[in-house]
Amino acid sequence: MRSIENLLRRHIGLDTTAIGATLIERTVRRRMKQCGLSQPGTYHQRLTTDPHELEQLVEAIVVTETWFFRDHETFHTLARLACHDQPPPPPTAPLRLLSLPCASGEEPYSIAMALLDAGAADTTFQIDAIDISIHALARAQQAEYGKNSFRGNQLDYRARHFIPNQDRYTLSPRVRRPVKFERGNILAADFLAGSPPYDFIFCRNLLIYFDPAAQHLALSKLHQHLAPDGVLFVGPAELPLTTAHGFVHAGLPMAFACRKSEDRRPTAEVRGPKTDLRPPISALRPQRPPNSKTPGNTPPPAATPKPPPSAPPTSTTTAPALKPTTC
Repeated sequence: MRSIENLLRRHIGLDTTAIGATLIERTVRRRMKQCGLSQPGTYHQRLTTDPHELEQLVEAIVVTETWFFRDHETFHTLARLACHDQPPPPPTAPLRLLSLPCASGEEPYSIAMALLDAGAADTTFQIDAIDISIHALARAQQAEYGKNSFRGNQLDYRARHFIPNQDRYTLSPRVRRPVKFERGNILAADFLAGSPPYDFIFCRNLLIYFDPAAQHLALSKLHQHLAPDGVLFVGPAELPLTTAHGFVHAGLPMAFACRKSEDRRPTAEVRGPKTDLRPPISALRPQRPPNSKTPGNTPPPAATPKPPPSAPPTSTTTAPALKPTTC
């Protein structure tokens, strides 16, 4: 069984202690039974010679539990950074975002909904959504969800962006359009080879399942693929890991965000004057009606979702000033 654990560690960076050796063994023995095998050594040989069976074992082990707008403040912060009140000159390219792992699509679609509700046109940003699970990607591309994908009390977005179908909800084409799904493994040598850098990267609750060597490799690749002025969002327990791998905390309350360490700037109040925050990508802020309210607090009408202004101060935490960029 240990040789199978080592194979999983090499292939997907899995730290056995993260999900428990007992669970891994139970999953392995279930796959062995389905393959008609009784000895772990024989199954290990099968895994090393049959890529399809290795994929099936990975599918059975990887955690794909997620829901829309998980850690809601992260998406509110994204919308505020990307869609500020004062538009700069037109950009030369759309805003680039990465969701990894994207699981069954709730995270990248939440990113799209947050930007659309903030006033963005679906042609002004693009989201690359990557996962190692073929089954999860198939569910994501189907874009049909049950009640378990909708949690918490802030569900006004569901009326704006989903079409009810009995006990299921189908996502609108407008949200699906800017999201591109692709299978990938962040530990692979050719991961995102030749890809331009991203303005925002979401890599949340993945590093906690990696062993230290895989964490180091993954964070090195995230650092490489993040734009100089970009922001990396990670899981709550993962933020301390980033500071030892070329990142500094972004100082954005409850967003679990960091920036490249060489991108140090004088600090500014996170919720202070709008000139202290990074200006938006052009066309992300069309003219809006007066008296708009923050999304998630007061649901806007379905036909005219309203963009979020800066919320009232909730923390004295400071963050590096965000300078204008063109994407």
